Amino acid sequence: MQHKHKPHLDCGIDGINVMFSSNYDLEQEVYRFTRNECNKEIMYAILKKLKTTNEQIEYALYVNLPKMLRNTNITPYSILDCTKYASVYQFLFDQLTQLFGMNIPELIVTGIECSFSYTLANKKLLNPMLNYITRAFISKNKGMHVYVKGVQSKRYKKCQVYCDSLQVESFRTSRASDCLGSFKCYNKLQEQLDHESVLETQEQIKQQMKEKSVLRFEWILNRRGVTRILGQNTVLWSVLSANSIKALMDSYKKQLFEIDQLYDRMNRLGRDIRYIMRKDAQYYNPKEFVLAHKDICELDYSFIKYGLAEKYGGNKRTAQKTASRLKTELADRINFTEGLIEELRLLKKLLLAM
Repeated sequence: MQHKHKPHLDCGIDGINVMFSSNYDLEQEVYRFTRNECNKEIMYAILKKLKTTNEQIEYALYVNLPKMLRNTNITPYSILDCTKYASVYQFLFDQLTQLFGMNIPELIVTGIECSFSYTLANKKLLNPMLNYITRAFISKNKGMHVYVKGVQSKRYKKCQVYCDSLQVESFRTSRASDCLGSFKCYNKLQEQLDHESVLETQEQIKQQMKEKSVLRFEWILNRRGVTRILGQNTVLWSVLSANSIKALMDSYKKQLFEIDQLYDRMNRLGRDIRYIMRKDAQYYNPKEFVLAHKDICELDYSFIKYGLAEKYGGNKRTAQKTASRLKTELADRINFTEGLIEELRLLKKLLLAM
């Protein structure tokens, strides 16, 4: 299979949540912080008034750090950006000074989005990857919000209602067992397009989507997670430093590969699928076997080839010929996909080198 792109990985932090109290009561309930770049207004933070207690007003500030430096947040705020962290902090401080004067209390970070953006080697594999990762996180004991849409079969493409498979667009888990935070995964360019209102920028994003696919995976830390990794010193100035970013990235990498997290879950899913393929291949004829596992064909047809190889006692040549024949015969009914497992290996290689 020919890859159109070299796989690329950007890791860092994205959004941060800040809490602080003040005796100064702002007039508005919500303030949006923006900056101008190339005649375009970019919103990088939002300030909300929460509640009043003992004459003190509590405020919540969400800051999209990459958008303080770039016009999008596809590339997270990384250690390389820490050379600019003093100016980033000063820029934010100046915005708050305009609202509160010089009486700004300590800005305490209560949440951090650690993330990686992976540009796929094969852009067509984004949807299968989202589906596969979502399956890996499904648990009988935990609820999970998954946004899905129907996908029309090639066979029934003229029908307005019928669809025979679901396509995950994004998911977010409940808090992990360690109570440090949750995980979120989605199509980054699609998310950008959904939130963009400027027509010219929409067209630019659509053009990008024709050229590449970007998978975003986030570890959303709550307050306990932030203090567990960074200690009690979670003021904004400290969190933006290179040492803090490095500590967060080291913890994120550990989280992705430790027991019961991303790669452990995906490995278990792969073993489960191969077990089912090995068993089912013995009970179905080849065509029935493929049709019965249409969803697996659309994840990665290599799982089906594995099942057929087991059916024919390890005769890979017979299995390959049968798989190729059925792929051609059923092309009008199934959107066959190949290369998912290879793509996941490329991602793992880049994550380990992070």
